[in-house]
Amino acid sequence: MLEIFSFLFFTALVAVLSWWYTRHDQHATSTGYFLAGRSLTWLVIGGSLLLTNLSTEQLVGLNGGAF
Repeated sequence: MLEIFSFLFFTALVAVLSWWYTRHDQHATSTGYFLAGRSLTWLVIGGSLLLTNLSTEQLVGLNGGAF
């Protein structure tokens, strides 16, 4: 029961915080929605690209295959 409560609590917490921080953002245009109004820095965009393509398969599987 505690696991279910914890899951629901933290899911709701993330949803509320996400809404709170983005409630004034402009999502009406495609530039505002997909490019965050062109306000992101190169570090945020680069980190997003890197971490999107990084997975356990690259960290463990390919290293094990090379060994």
